[in-house]
Amino acid sequence: MEPVRLTSHGPVAIVELARPEVRNALSRETVDLLTSYLSRLRSEPLRALILTGEGGHFCAGAHLGELSESLDQPGAGQKEASRLAALYSALLHFPYLTVAAVEGSAFGGGAGLACACDFVVASPEAVLQFSELRLGFVPALISVFLDRRVGSARLAQLFLNPRPLSAAEAQSLGLVDEVNPNPLARAQELALEVAAKTAPSAVTACKRLLLELSHPQLDQQLARAAQVNAVQREQPDFRRGVEHFLTHKRFRDWLGS
Repeated sequence: MEPVRLTSHGPVAIVELARPEVRNALSRETVDLLTSYLSRLRSEPLRALILTGEGGHFCAGAHLGELSESLDQPGAGQKEASRLAALYSALLHFPYLTVAAVEGSAFGGGAGLACACDFVVASPEAVLQFSELRLGFVPALISVFLDRRVGSARLAQLFLNPRPLSAAEAQSLGLVDEVNPNPLARAQELALEVAAKTAPSAVTACKRLLLELSHPQLDQQLARAAQVNAVQREQPDFRRGVEHFLTHKRFRDWLGS
């Protein structure tokens, strides 16, 4: 089974992360396939794309098992970061409306994936967390565009004091747009509502303009952030954080041993 599933529902495409056994973590295969789908769908006669996850979770973020296996591979950090940067770029530049339908976990890069969409609809039980610093990592790539939603000061608080955010709190902060008990159904409804009252070419032009105004050098910023990610992966703290989490199934106490 492929880790990403694509289905079409009239003018709406649904892209579903389909590795529920790892809470839809962003493996290399998942990232590459998702980027490929986004590239392919640009030329389809769509009005909207919905991004969701199978099995009651949206996306747990990085696939820590793969990260651990590549710790000693020269150049792996830059390759992984560039791969993820390409995904975020494809999503942010996507010409049609994008809606994230979030259930369960949306952690780290998974939370970033949701917040890169135009709208985020979350279930009341959804939990968002930017947990990178707890692992000895840096949320460099998602920091490039998350300020569009919460501003730089609030973003610093979310990153430097990482903690779980309920859907209601995430909505109050601007990370989530709607809370709904059936986020996928609501996302489909919202996509059709917007499609019915907005001209296709105008949506594309508006999205392009807003992105240019907020991030005129987006791809250069993502490339710089990818470098920061790659450098941090070489730090002993990163190895310690990832190995501790994989061994003990919990984050490290950085004041302890």
